[in-house]
Amino acid sequence: MHEFELLADPTRRRIVELLAHQELSVVVLAARLGSDFPVSRSAVSHQLRVLRDADFVEVRDWGSERRYRLAWDAMDRLDAAVERLWQIWEDRVGWPYDVVSPEPPARLHRAGRRGLRGRTRAEIEPRGGQDDWWQFISD
Repeated sequence: MHEFELLADPTRRRIVELLAHQELSVVVLAARLGSDFPVSRSAVSHQLRVLRDADFVEVRDWGSERRYRLAWDAMDRLDAAVERLWQIWEDRVGWPYDVVSPEPPARLHRAGRRGLRGRTRAEIEPRGGQDDWWQFISD
C-alpha cells in the first residue's frame, strides 16, 4: 500500500501522529483517540494491522501487552514519497507558465463562427477599396 493511502484514513493518520511521540498499547491508543474519534479497541487493532502489514508500524511484547511504535524507516518512506511528488511537480511540461493570460481568448459565436455576434453581414463585409478586410471579421 502506498504511503499516501496509508495516511488517507484520518484514524490511521492520528495513530501515526500518536506513535511518532512514543510507543503505545492498543488500550492507550484507543483512549487517546477517543477524544478525537470515537473508535473501539478492535477498530484500533484493525488499523494497526493495516499499518503493520505495510511495515509502517512495529510491535513488541512488553509484559502482558503488545506495544506499537513507528518503524525505523517510516518517516524516511514518507519523505521519499513526498520527494517523488515534488520531482513530478517540478518536471511537468510547460513550466514555468503564465498564471493569468494577458488578455482573455476571443469569444466564438455559439455555432463556432467569429465576428457575427449581433451584426449583419453588411456590417462586417469589406468596404470598397479597403485591403485589410480581415479586421472586420476578427474581434
